[in-house]
Formats: sequence, C-alpha cells, structure tokens
Amino acid sequence: MAVNASGVPGTIHIVMQGVEDVGKTFVALHLAQYFIDQGLSVAVFDSAPGGPGLAKYQALQVGFRNFMLDEALDVERFEALVEEIREASGQVVVLDTGSSSFFPLLDHLRSSAVLQEFEEFGQNLIAHCPLVGGAAGRGTLAGLASAGESLAVHGFVVWLNPVFGPVAFDGRPFEETKTFARMKEKFLGTVRLPEISSNMVHQMGMRQMTSRCLTYKEAMGVAAISIWDRQRFAGN
Repeated sequence: MAVNASGVPGTIHIVMQGVEDVGKTFVALHLAQYFIDQGLSVAVFDSAPGGPGLAKYQALQVGFRNFMLDEALDVERFEALVEEIREASGQVVVLDTGSSSFFPLLDHLRSSAVLQEFEEFGQNLIAHCPLVGGAAGRGTLAGLASAGESLAVHGFVVWLNPVFGPVAFDGRPFEETKTFARMKEKFLGTVRLPEISSNMVHQMGMRQMTSRCLTYKEAMGVAAISIWDRQRFAGN
C-alpha cells in the first residue's frame, strides 16, 4: 500500500462503505495486523451497529463502540469515540464501521467540526473503501463517490475485492470510471486483493482462520490448519 502517511502515529484509518458484506472487516483486520507487524502501537475500534465483528479478534484488543441508535447517529456516543481516538494521538488508529452507519456518519462528519478537530490535533484521516464486482459493484462505487463528495480527508485508499468476481463496472476497470476521474487527486493508493475463491484448499484455510477469529500469527500455531495454509499465511 503506497501511503506515505499510513504508519505515522496519529493517523486514523477508517474503513467505510454503504454496502453490506463487501469486506470492510477483512480490510480493517489486515490494516491492524499490518501496522502491528511493523512494530507500531495501534488502537483498534469496531463500531459495526450489528454487533462485534472485528472485536471478536481478541489478539487485536479491539474496543467495540457502537455509536448508532436505531437508524440515527447518537452524537453523545460518537463524541465519546472521538475523544478516545484523540487520546490515541500517539498511536495509529484503525476504525471499522458498519454499512448501516455509512450515510449517517457521512452526514455528521460533513456538518460537524470533527475532521477539523482531528487536523488540529495532528491526526490525519485516511478513508479505506472496498469495491466489489457483481451485483453489488455499482453500490460500492456509488458509496465511494458519496464519501469523496462528503469528506475532506487526507486521502482515500480503494480496496478491489474480487469476492464476487472481477471488479469491473459495465465491463470497465475501476481506473476507467467517472468516479476515478473525479477523485483521482484524492487517492493515496489502490490495494488489489487476490482471487482465492478458485483455490478451494486455500479458501478452506482462510475460512478456518476467520471463523476462529484468529490473526495470521495465531493461525500459524493451530495444528488443525494445514501446514500448506500456514506457509501461505506466513507470507501475509
């Protein structure tokens, strides 16, 4: 990931998308592990309204902070989370969010002074948005466009997730879409996730790891996961 500011203490990495089940937690999980493996101090938060997802990975010591009340953003809860993030200014922060909180969160960040406050504390915010192919593809592209229009952040990182097939829009790659053209100056990088669905053995290994809520390092010590998968995980 070519992001110069990615590992700077105080940087806030928020994973967001308005479409459900497109890999937000998977992205947050990998971001947190990446920064920890770099020897950085990392504060990880899970705010998915549907209940803990990332917070089930105990090794990451995730704080679960749901700031939604029914379909509305609870300002008091959100401000409490903001205060925790501000107190973590000496750490790299990873925040996983839910699809149902996407638009309320965009509205609040656009209308409040939260982003300015982060900037005053020297905390740059980087938004990570997964894109998928298939039937949900257009929705994820629209979500990215909405975030780009609403958020004055340090920049965006796009994660191309082929979980539902090739990530293309009307037969065109992401780089040939109008959204890319409008936002290209805001992009800090693009991450292309590998296609693993065709490799059933590897897919089973990944499922074992994620179903047990294990990090890669933890999975390396689990005998039930094949030695071949453990060797693959060692490269992550």
